[in-house]
Amino acid sequence: MKVLITGASSGIGAAAAARFARAGWRVVLTGRDEPRLSAVLQSLPGQGHSGIEADVVDWAEDPKQIPDFGALDAMVWSAGICQLAPGMLLRRKVIRETLAINLEAPLVVTSHLYRSKALVDGARVVWLGSESAHEAGEGFSVYAASKGGLGAAARVLAKEYARRRVALHCIEPGTVDTPMTDALIEQFDGLKDGHADNMENPESVADRIYQLCQE
Repeated sequence: MKVLITGASSGIGAAAAARFARAGWRVVLTGRDEPRLSAVLQSLPGQGHSGIEADVVDWAEDPKQIPDFGALDAMVWSAGICQLAPGMLLRRKVIRETLAINLEAPLVVTSHLYRSKALVDGARVVWLGSESAHEAGEGFSVYAASKGGLGAAARVLAKEYARRRVALHCIEPGTVDTPMTDALIEQFDGLKDGHADNMENPESVADRIYQLCQE
């Protein structure tokens, strides 16, 4: 069994890679940070794993750049960014950058893998959404919009992909203890309030992802 995991150089993606590897899956990792990606790859138990340094936005802009992964039994989309922007300071640059990686890339890349049948019949796909799509604090409007769009798209595509028994899920965890969250808290200390004591760990999210890929 083989799984492709985007955004696998840290956080939930790295935890998911470890979870699948422990279960005996071959894992294909992608990420933009080559040193961290290599470190995750070297830490995985088992054999047959591989890592690809890549920007998924480039793949979305030109699907011809998407590597030939061979047959995939599952894909986990963990790549994403969060840039805080108060409502009075919204700019197209932040909106475009966020939508490009959080919404456009998973739609285009997943569509390509489905169309090319890299995702085999009966494959499982899990996208990382966020509860921010339904309830978010000030400054998270763009991030919330990207994750809300992801969840809406998943509900429609799940019906279409069911024709080949490809199951598509979009899970929506709350605040997760990841490097991205740490960076946000470092920038905006007030985010600690109501979040620091209630964060989910990446491993528990990875367990949920793995279970969905077993159904």
